[in-house]
Amino acid sequence: MINDLDRLLAIEAIKQLKARYCWYCDDPHVQHLFPTLFTDDAVFIEEPLEEMHGIVEIKDFTRRYAEEVAWSRHYAVTPLIEVADDGENATGRWQALLMSAQFVNDEEQMLWASGTYVETYRKVDGDWKFSRIHARGRWMTSFDEGLRDTINPELFG
Repeated sequence: MINDLDRLLAIEAIKQLKARYCWYCDDPHVQHLFPTLFTDDAVFIEEPLEEMHGIVEIKDFTRRYAEEVAWSRHYAVTPLIEVADDGENATGRWQALLMSAQFVNDEEQMLWASGTYVETYRKVDGDWKFSRIHARGRWMTSFDEGLRDTINPELFG
């Protein structure tokens, strides 16, 4: 049974793991480290785009991401993290906002998106890692188009 202090330390370590996830996506100098955040048998779902199983597929995704995304900023906020009583497993849920410049049909396009991350974590050799990420997109649009066509127009009066 995990004590309160160890539970709080685990939650903070998982928050740091998620911060590294955002930094490793956004900084080309450290993107190669992105796969190190995952367990070997991890599942990474980017709904509705793709689903990856295992570290080899996640490494391939990282390579493609570096080629397709010119610039990005990931923001993961409002974490709800539950650490299991064994102190070795945890679950989390985050809200997400993404701004990026991506190459779409050979043209650079500025995009923004929002959604949620539903995650499971596992402690491996003393470090927390992602064992599953389900990134669910709520909406995505270009900067030029804005939100008017992606969200209920009544919200804009």
